[in-house]
Amino acid sequence: MREMKRVFAAIGLAGLLLTSCAGPLAPVSSLFNRRVTPVVPVDVSPKVAAQLRDFDFAVQSLRESYLDSDAVGEKWQLVVDAERLKIAQGNGEEELFIESLQKIVAELNDEDVAVLPPAQPPAQSNPSGAQGAYSGIGVLIELPEQGKDRLLILAVYPDSPADRAGLKPHDAIIAIEGEPVTFAKRSELIPKLRGETGSKVTITVRTPGQPPRDVTLTRRPVEPRSPISYKRLPDTNIGYIAPNPTQLNRMRSDTADALRDLNSERNVDGLVLDLRIIRGNEFPLDEMLSLFVNGQVGTVKMRDRKEKIEIAGKSIAGSQEVPLAVLVSELTTGQAEAFAGLLQDLGRAQIVGTKTRGEIARFTTATLPGSRLRIQIPTGDYISVKNNSWRGKGLTPNVVSEFAWEDFTAENDPHLKQAVDVLTSP
Repeated sequence: MREMKRVFAAIGLAGLLLTSCAGPLAPVSSLFNRRVTPVVPVDVSPKVAAQLRDFDFAVQSLRESYLDSDAVGEKWQLVVDAERLKIAQGNGEEELFIESLQKIVAELNDEDVAVLPPAQPPAQSNPSGAQGAYSGIGVLIELPEQGKDRLLILAVYPDSPADRAGLKPHDAIIAIEGEPVTFAKRSELIPKLRGETGSKVTITVRTPGQPPRDVTLTRRPVEPRSPISYKRLPDTNIGYIAPNPTQLNRMRSDTADALRDLNSERNVDGLVLDLRIIRGNEFPLDEMLSLFVNGQVGTVKMRDRKEKIEIAGKSIAGSQEVPLAVLVSELTTGQAEAFAGLLQDLGRAQIVGTKTRGEIARFTTATLPGSRLRIQIPTGDYISVKNNSWRGKGLTPNVVSEFAWEDFTAENDPHLKQAVDVLTSP
């Protein structure tokens, strides 16, 4: 199980926002096997009593809503009972309470179930939906993983210290102030890159195919935005669109505008849509599908029923007819995986890149009433017209590349070349 999903500390990583995608929780009367809600002991402190109520609410939410009803049965209940007893016998220490929540979540052996920090109120000065400004170097990154001790740069924000210093997507930060970046210390890395405006930080950067180099940056206020990128690819009549990974709420409108601009003088013969760094559960699935398909495209399988995915498609500058290639990578997660998979099985798009992770589901988020901690709960599984599901397995592209995101630069992009070949081959 990916431990990163269990890290509770809010590290401020742009693009990793998780929100409710389903309806409200069902009433207590319809709970699995109709268990009676445990009674809060009268001889505990008010703090412990509040934690027990939160714990019981988390258990109720999981038992009622979690996609796999068998996983929240009697075996799981034994762990629940043990952890509840620990809370009741404790002194209300928050860290131990969170550990108990994480243990009942971990027992489900599903990395899509997670304990999340309280939701942050939206920034009053930033109605666009992106995270607010901060002082740092200005990069969107992927944290280290087991066997990959690096911070991988996914995007560089315009006019940021990183942009001015020439850092690029695909670069990897392998040390900060001379201390190597490691998987074990992944939760400490973002704070080291951020700091007071005017302060300096030296990082060691590795560009694919080049020796590492030290770069000293002066931190300054950064607005975490990476505008949509689109162009007509050189020596082709193929359009290319890479949506903004930090403002997914604008993706449909931005993509539609890009399509209009690309086709303003003459229609493109094909389109490459780049979703290789699109992550999380904010991807506007139905809205993006509406640009390229119409009608029923699949279903969402829930615990007790199936729900059709019906799309009211609309052609924007020929978007419903244009030959389409979608780029994905090992970094593509969430509803972007469903988008690619549904289009693949409909025969509407060729998928190019590396296999995805299968971190995909329809979610609800249960907010605990006392602590305001949140439990992310998978409630639905996306199923294609060919009855395929990618949850936990990942999506295999039509054209599989041997090169991961960090193996090449934007100037020598094998995925993009493969996509052009797919769209131009007879």
